[in-house]
Amino acid sequence: MSQDRDYIDQEITQIRFIYETLYPETPVETHMWWEKAKLPTPAVQPQDMSYGAEMMALTYIGNLRTGPQETPALPGKRVFVTIPSPRQVAVRESAGGVPWHKRPRKYRAIHALSPILAEQMKYQIEARRWRKLPARHKFSRLACSRGIFETQTMAPEGRHGSKEPAILIGLHWLDVGGAESLGIDSIRWALDAGLRVFVMVGQEGPERLLAKLPEDPRLQLIRTDRYLPRSQTSAFVSQLIAQENIILTHNHHCVPLYDALPTIKLRHPHVVNLDSTHIVEYADGGYPRISGVWSNFIDHHHVISGELERFYKERFRVYGSKLVLGRLLDDSRRGAEVAPVRIRAGQTRCRVAFVGRMVHQKRPVVALSIIRRLRAWGKRNGVDFRFDMVGEGPYRGAVEHLLTRYRLADVVHLHPAGTDVPALLGDSDILLVPSSNEGLALVCYEAIEAGCVPICSDVGAQAEICPPETLVAWSPMKAVRDSVSVVQRLLREEGFAETVEAGQRARMQALQADPSAREVLDRLYRDALAAVAAEQPLPKEAATRRKTKSKAPA
Repeated sequence: MSQDRDYIDQEITQIRFIYETLYPETPVETHMWWEKAKLPTPAVQPQDMSYGAEMMALTYIGNLRTGPQETPALPGKRVFVTIPSPRQVAVRESAGGVPWHKRPRKYRAIHALSPILAEQMKYQIEARRWRKLPARHKFSRLACSRGIFETQTMAPEGRHGSKEPAILIGLHWLDVGGAESLGIDSIRWALDAGLRVFVMVGQEGPERLLAKLPEDPRLQLIRTDRYLPRSQTSAFVSQLIAQENIILTHNHHCVPLYDALPTIKLRHPHVVNLDSTHIVEYADGGYPRISGVWSNFIDHHHVISGELERFYKERFRVYGSKLVLGRLLDDSRRGAEVAPVRIRAGQTRCRVAFVGRMVHQKRPVVALSIIRRLRAWGKRNGVDFRFDMVGEGPYRGAVEHLLTRYRLADVVHLHPAGTDVPALLGDSDILLVPSSNEGLALVCYEAIEAGCVPICSDVGAQAEICPPETLVAWSPMKAVRDSVSVVQRLLREEGFAETVEAGQRARMQALQADPSAREVLDRLYRDALAAVAAEQPLPKEAATRRKTKSKAPA
């Protein structure tokens, strides 16, 4: 119980910070429940003197009063929040089951007959959405009246307070993903540059990355996803900028932070806004489309691939220094020798890996169909296959179900999300990436550096890292046939592995010739700091600390 008490105290500190920031001069009465409330939460209502039956619930924790005393001339606010228990958060991470059980009966019947046929149906739906995308969704920038912004006057404390400069970084959530991985790196780079860092999260979900946040007193995670209604986010961000001397915002797929851009530009025009995007979604364009729509309110778009560069230029007419390419490269390994491709024609043992979240986008069901065919072919041709699948998510239960159905449990080893992926790839010959969509998969960098051959769907920017010999069709059925064929050629055709290796090396060298994400983001962070320092001297403590830091990225 003491652990729960400590946890609740930490969450109450979060709640206090949010509402004392949002309503610094307003009486606020916050009511809190444990795990489950009888009314929608979070919510903010005008204060009144009546109380309902929800206050009698066994899960009711109590209330917290902040701000000045309420008077008839100064009415207050009443806030309702629910504190999730650590057990609830853990359930999100272990969510499993067979995800098609809640689908229509027709779909379930097709899946029972053939899972790969059901995946083919999803692909056809996605392809149709992709064809109709320009007609269904907005692909033009929202107008931004610069004249209005230029007439705004900011109070000195709202523009440059007595606190050290800070950055607000928005993440989609705290689960494993490419955008979130770059977000965690960005937090470290911002701290290295001398910025204080505030982090907000767009939505609740599994929190596997929570433990990876740097332990630094200059970093603060703000649980707006838990305790602040979406409608109040823009007002909160505006107050936070003024209170904490925020000079930069950096958005990593966080919709509430995009929605706050008009308020930021109107009330805090000195703030530099940038975002990083990774993948164009087939259904609605995803975050690059959202980013492009808000482009007139954003100072810099950071992209990870040439495909995204073309997307912004062709769809939204974004050119010049506003659009910056920064690859997902590890600067510490820049120029390091890539391991030779491990697989060779004639070998009789082959280790195949699949690494990715267990969600539809990564298509683990398609990977299992490939594995099933490879095992059958290996039995007939004297090749001993071993398979590893790494990842967690909604499809984990589905994968376990199909392993039993296909009688593959004895040759397929399942690994949790925290597995040492580079070590696994260092022992693998093939990496299967049969995704329905990708940006530019980070795991492909890791595979090629480790001497593994990624076989990928030809989607997103995968052609920028994989040679044409290892790219397979987007269609699931063709992807299964093509992937099996590539593996067979690698194991049987003399010289084919060497051709693939040469193609992989050439693409890695081309990628390494481009700037890294750290290089471009570190420059943007330090340019913003330099602009602030040129306008107003930094606080003495910050200036002293800045002198001790190198101006070049570590």
